[in-house]
Amino acid sequence: MRVARLTHPQWVSSVQELLRLTAPPTALAQTFRADPSQSGFLFDNDARSLSVDEALWGAYQRAAADLAGQVATDATKLGKLLPPGTTTDEARAKAFVESFGLRAHRRPLTPDEVEAYLVLYRKGPASYSTMAPFQAGLRLVLEGFLQSPLFLYRVERSTQAADGKVPLDAYEVASRLSYALWSSMPDDALFTAAREGALTTREGVAEQARRMMKDARARDVVGAYHQVVFDVPRYASIRPSTTRFPTVTAKLSASAAKENALFVDSVVFNREGRFQDLLTSRDTFVDDELARVYGLSGTFTADFVPVTLDATQRRGVLTQVGFLASHATSVDPDPIHRGVFLSEHLLCQKIGAPPANIPALPAPNGRTNREVVTSHTEAPGSVCASCHATLINPLGFPFEKFDAVGGFRTTDNGHPVDATSSPGIGGQKVAVKDALDLSDVLASSQAVHECYARHWVEFLSGRPAVVEDTALVARLGKLSQAGQLSIVDLVVEVVTGVGFVNRHPEELP
Repeated sequence: MRVARLTHPQWVSSVQELLRLTAPPTALAQTFRADPSQSGFLFDNDARSLSVDEALWGAYQRAAADLAGQVATDATKLGKLLPPGTTTDEARAKAFVESFGLRAHRRPLTPDEVEAYLVLYRKGPASYSTMAPFQAGLRLVLEGFLQSPLFLYRVERSTQAADGKVPLDAYEVASRLSYALWSSMPDDALFTAAREGALTTREGVAEQARRMMKDARARDVVGAYHQVVFDVPRYASIRPSTTRFPTVTAKLSASAAKENALFVDSVVFNREGRFQDLLTSRDTFVDDELARVYGLSGTFTADFVPVTLDATQRRGVLTQVGFLASHATSVDPDPIHRGVFLSEHLLCQKIGAPPANIPALPAPNGRTNREVVTSHTEAPGSVCASCHATLINPLGFPFEKFDAVGGFRTTDNGHPVDATSSPGIGGQKVAVKDALDLSDVLASSQAVHECYARHWVEFLSGRPAVVEDTALVARLGKLSQAGQLSIVDLVVEVVTGVGFVNRHPEELP
């Protein structure tokens, strides 16, 4: 058996769908204790770190009681959940348990489970004596469903092994699909596909996946994935010096985050783009704040509008303000953290933690930023040089033509900017002139495309990649690098893969 607890966002969306609420119960989820992050895993959905302790269990109980009370005492809300065509209260309750239970457990209930919930229904009037017996019974039933481990966890009970794998049953596939692509429970169409056996073939799963990718919920999930991969939460830390950059306002960080979201959504869905497009496209969205940094002519307002950036200065997400300004100090570019980001997020090369008590960068004293960083981190024989000279700095220095807010520059401290470098990419050193050159190299590297595919496998599966994923990651990386897969196509390939519709060998009992 494999179990994966719902993340807090998944709980919110699942409850809203399950109870057919008009608004998400976000306030209730804010009472849940925060989930810990799993070291070495980018995303927040790693099943290994998603447990239920006493504090969270108490919050779940209080939320269940609150929600059940809201629904059972509101005829309109309860009416959305009651199936039609029943007569006696007991028959209506049984029909409710069966129909609601299918959605709450994300599979049909067994006869024993139906009876267990009916026992709760019969106890309801004693628990809520001031309510009408039928509503009181359903209130207790709702509390039971919302506290059930079979709702709070995604439980995969298939155990019949075949060729070293355990194929998921149709309802388990439906649940994996819905939480991967929508971060929520299956809809009626997915339940129908599971019931009719349409999810037992690769073609059937692909058909549903493509349907789901056209839904607004998929746009949210794709956006959430790229927020992590591009480290957008870091944009909130953008705090440039007002003395050095007097025309920049406090809204720069929010504008940069909005640009990234609009850019990614446009590339993936409006243009049906590929990963290369994220790294090389000059088409983006700006408001007046960003237009000033980009040096655009014309009149701009607080509203975002599409623009095409200067081909001699910009190419892709790595030359946009968000990445550049969030990997900078308040006054200078930060090639160290720019390089670390590329290594870890785009090349899947983990950089070890720096030694303790590393002194801060010294004052420039007439030198360029690059000269300061080089002298401080690449001294021959130093503990820093082994990583900085080979892994970090060569990936960060190509961005020296961009200042601490992402503005383009040709001089630094009175000297011409040197953005040349020879970073190691895919096991080969590649000479690049600047960030534009580097973006093109990254976009054409199979190693970068494999890293991007690996992130998708981990994100959609809710677990770290394992050795059994290697062949899929390599295949997707090769197809993506060749321009044969859009990002939507890549996602569909992951969720129709063997590792997605089967339990992994490491999960076998």
